[in-house]
Amino acid sequence: MRAFITGAGWVTAGGKGTAGNRDPFDPVGGALPGLDGRLPFANHAFKRYGRLDRFSKLGLMGAAYALHDAGLDEWEEKRDIGIIVSTVLGCLATDIDYYRTVMMKNGILADPNLFTYTLPNSFLGHASMIFGLTGANFVINDRSGSGISSLVSAMDCIFLGESDIVLAGVCDVETPVDFSVLLRPVPGAIFVVVEKSAGNTDRRPYGELEMDKAGSLFFNQREIKDISICVKNCLSKT
Repeated sequence: MRAFITGAGWVTAGGKGTAGNRDPFDPVGGALPGLDGRLPFANHAFKRYGRLDRFSKLGLMGAAYALHDAGLDEWEEKRDIGIIVSTVLGCLATDIDYYRTVMMKNGILADPNLFTYTLPNSFLGHASMIFGLTGANFVINDRSGSGISSLVSAMDCIFLGESDIVLAGVCDVETPVDFSVLLRPVPGAIFVVVEKSAGNTDRRPYGELEMDKAGSLFFNQREIKDISICVKNCLSKT
């Protein structure tokens, strides 16, 4: 099975941006950049952005950069574009923050705004509305933190006829300091746009994404086991 990578965007401790702009890409541990302010590249002002939890802000911003890089951020009619996100911890940090409000005064002060984001797929609905996306969307719990499961699922969706375009990525905020966990994922949101055809703009795709019968992925004929390697290869083509 073969498809094309037409866009790549990210928000990591090393910076945020797109492959097309050759922005700094350094998926390393550390504090993420600021996530406040306005959501970039949205067709209209998304006034609720400032009220979202940190996990949702991160995912939305990473998705926005990738869609912009593929020339898919602007729209007039809704598009059959899917979103698949893999994550290690999901919205755990938000769950902890919400539970702290529940413990006070027997739940009387439980925060309804935080409760809204105690599911890791909450921000996918916002992304769909903001960018006019109507394709399948779901979150995968993946302990590897590599993002490969989202790419494999994107290829499956395309070749099963679910959507011709899928936004695939990985998203994790910083691990809560008071939470003991063996695997601490590198914080950040990294997304690529996978298209069945070579793209809908004059910009050439970054390369071909192939999946063999065993489920192994190859980008420009080289096996990849981490979405960050895919992005680095996109940068080498700009």
